[in-house]
Amino acid sequence: MKVTYFSDTDTALLEFSSARVVSTREITRDVVVDLDAHGRPVSITIEHARSVDLRRGTRVAGKRLPRHSRSRIKALTPGVGGGS
Repeated sequence: MKVTYFSDTDTALLEFSSARVVSTREITRDVVVDLDAHGRPVSITIEHARSVDLRRGTRVAGKRLPRHSRSRIKALTPGVGGGS
């Protein structure tokens, strides 16, 4: 998994695989997931990442976003988990 934070747009991108994206689902106004042909998450985009409360247990494709993913976003996001 690769996590990238874009400070200029306050966007976090979590990439799980390089599979071809066949559909995109809006989970919340600020969280979008790209799915492969089997419905598995390829990537998750989190807009306004600094203000998204990841403690609420975001679900993607019916599955809760893993704790380590939430922790990595917090660590990379300034003002949320100690990132710069």
